[in-house]
Amino acid sequence: MITFVATASHQYAIRDVLETRSHPLHGKIVILNHQEFLASRRLPRSAYIIVDLERLSVEDARRVDARLDALVRACPDCLVLNLPSRIGTRQDIMRRLHEGGINDFRMMPITADPGMVRYPVFLRRDDDHEGPKSDLLETPQALRDAIAALDPRDRQLGRFVITEYVDARNVNGLHEKRSYTRVGDRLFPSAMDQSRGWVCKGEYSDPATVSDPVRELAFFNENADNATLRKAFDLAGIDYGRADYAVIGGRPQIFEINTNPWIEPPERVPAISRRGAEHIVAAWLSALEHLAAQAATQDPAWIEVAEASGKLPRRLSRRDVVHAALRGLGKLHYETRAMRVLRRLRLL
Repeated sequence: MITFVATASHQYAIRDVLETRSHPLHGKIVILNHQEFLASRRLPRSAYIIVDLERLSVEDARRVDARLDALVRACPDCLVLNLPSRIGTRQDIMRRLHEGGINDFRMMPITADPGMVRYPVFLRRDDDHEGPKSDLLETPQALRDAIAALDPRDRQLGRFVITEYVDARNVNGLHEKRSYTRVGDRLFPSAMDQSRGWVCKGEYSDPATVSDPVRELAFFNENADNATLRKAFDLAGIDYGRADYAVIGGRPQIFEINTNPWIEPPERVPAISRRGAEHIVAAWLSALEHLAAQAATQDPAWIEVAEASGKLPRRLSRRDVVHAALRGLGKLHYETRAMRVLRRLRLL
């Protein structure tokens, strides 16, 4: 059994694959949002994967940590991936990657001295995955002006950070981003994207994206960056997620590690990229099956866990009604199968 704990609005990242195809994990997966995890008096005896940590407030992360402590007391053999207290914030992660000798560039708070920064730099938010929030800034004065233009509330809450730019152009002159995904002790390559622009997100709708499926498939079958990426995940304290990076001067440089990467169904991608998407999905499902085999129990079992808030969220969407009904019946581990039927009937 595996239990994912994710924000309610970003569960599509795991549901879109788990609910749209046949696989051995139906009946072995439970998906809770963070509020349910905190509120439920009874929780599954399973392996736990805590995701979307970037989107949790500091206080919410503390609450999740406290509940995980109670869970482990009730179930000492329950495996937990992504302990919030071990991971910290995105700035904590990037600092450890720099201090650990992985990254040459730095991410700093916007309170950093502009005179101590290596230019060019750009601004980005600390709590999303949408990439840069400014153009490349070439001078200390340009940085000061960009920070001054931010919403005062964002400055006060520390939502923005300064990131030193690295030139990620490959031998073809295109900006390149690679990815590795980790699921417990399994690591596998999961993207190689190219762009004519310096912001390379690999989105098919972006006209600057340049597809190279042959080269990407070759990357999927290599393992050259595995050792460095495993060290990066270990330094970050992240057991489940996707690291986006570039190889510069022969060394991986980690842009970010996303704790809730979207696993994209192959049927939603352009035909030219479908084989690569199928490769990623197969590797992800295989890694989850491997993790499920290591879990505390192979049979559904719910146990009493202390420190429940008792305040279960109430929502009225069709999905939420089905979810609540299955939870009440103790059959929540069958949810991916039930939602698959509803998707096929176009009721979701």
